[in-house]
Amino acid sequence: MQPFLSLDVKVTVALIGAAIVAVGWFVNAWRDRQAERRARKERVRDVQTALAAEILPYLEALEMFDLDQHLDEMIDRMRSDPGYVPVVPSERNDTVFRAILPNIHVLPETVIRPVVRYYSQVFAIEAIIEDLRSDAFHAMQVEQREAIYADYISMKIQALEQGRNAVAAIETELRAGK
Repeated sequence: MQPFLSLDVKVTVALIGAAIVAVGWFVNAWRDRQAERRARKERVRDVQTALAAEILPYLEALEMFDLDQHLDEMIDRMRSDPGYVPVVPSERNDTVFRAILPNIHVLPETVIRPVVRYYSQVFAIEAIIEDLRSDAFHAMQVEQREAIYADYISMKIQALEQGRNAVAAIETELRAGK
């Protein structure tokens, strides 16, 4: 006698139902994983887009000036008027980065490195701006102020280059991810 023919109809229906439920679990799990992958990919794309959107305006602002020429002019002015102290505005160019920092691991490694280098430079610029605005800086001799101001401008030049590298890495990943 054939095994399936000897089974009660109710048992056969139950086995078929169980098989369908089991297949449904696997299909559902596969669909959930696909949805998670899509959501992760979208999150990575959104974070990269936001970082590029934050970096680009600062780069554009830096590119508007010839920083080397600006430095020469400021040093000439400090030398011609020893009492002159340049006014340096505070800067805030890291709002998005600070917000995503706890989740930076979602980004591709090829993006993390240049982005972190760029923002490390931005943080260093913020620190030197605090120094340039301090009473201690105002009290320094002209030569010391010149040297610190020159460091400040060279840091901006480095930030410009590192920002370009970060944006290039982001854009490369965004193109590859499409």
